[in-house]
Amino acid sequence: MKQIKQNILVIKHGAFGDLIQSDGIFRTIKNKYSSSRLILLTSSKYKNLMLSSPYIDQIIVDDRFKFWNFGKILKMIDELNIFNFSHVFDLQNSQRTLLYKNFFLKESIWVTTKRKDHPISGLQGLVDMLHDYGIPLSKISEPNITWMANDVSLLLKQKNVLKKYIVLIPGSSKNHRGKRWPFFKELANKFLEEKIDVISIFGPDELELSKDMPGHKFELLNLMDVAGIINKSIFVVGNDSGLSHIASCLRKPGIALFGPTTSGKKSELSRKPFHIVETLDLKELSVFEVFKIIKKLI
Repeated sequence: MKQIKQNILVIKHGAFGDLIQSDGIFRTIKNKYSSSRLILLTSSKYKNLMLSSPYIDQIIVDDRFKFWNFGKILKMIDELNIFNFSHVFDLQNSQRTLLYKNFFLKESIWVTTKRKDHPISGLQGLVDMLHDYGIPLSKISEPNITWMANDVSLLLKQKNVLKKYIVLIPGSSKNHRGKRWPFFKELANKFLEEKIDVISIFGPDELELSKDMPGHKFELLNLMDVAGIINKSIFVVGNDSGLSHIASCLRKPGIALFGPTTSGKKSELSRKPFHIVETLDLKELSVFEVFKIIKKLI
């Protein structure tokens, strides 16, 4: 039976890790409605990245301005209404998207759930939501973001990275400095002593960490170059951060180090061969212990 061409809206503002973990959901919805246009409502900082997704046909930006900013809100609503969406898949499930459902996109079929029904796992809640709507579960929770990984051969050559390497991700958001394991420099030296090359990646909130870091340092890369570097690595060590989500979703061997601030299970970063190492105090997790874990996995 031939499908009717429709416009379908998927809402996922972020955060970054949640967005790329939803790759399997985007793929499943696109496969279900293969002749339809899939339009993603997301934050402007993810626009260029998500335009590269093979499952997303168009982006509408929603930077979630306060509702008294009528001009910007009305402009977004006008853009949404152009498409006459047949379905809205609400992967954000927030109070804000509930307002969109009740006031702005009332004529569309909404597929949504209540976040409080799934306190442990946001991603599993979305999988259950689509299952309840009758969408097949096959690989729905398995992201495959190889489309995100740039060819970084020239970039690596320019930095004189000529052999196999391990990637270190020492940073985290500036608002979550407590998630940073403090011994990445010592770990980098340990790898170099073992004649294993090391690349450390730093974002704009983490540049102070790059000082005196041994090995190769890459700063302020775009996310697709970061994914390319991670994709060519033999192992990744990171904190509870968005870049660790890239390694997990690329199915790279590696570990993310978790302190008490976040539940490793809730993060859903563990995706073999990528693992989570949890501790009650990151400062008490020694280089010796981490290196021992890595040697077992690598």
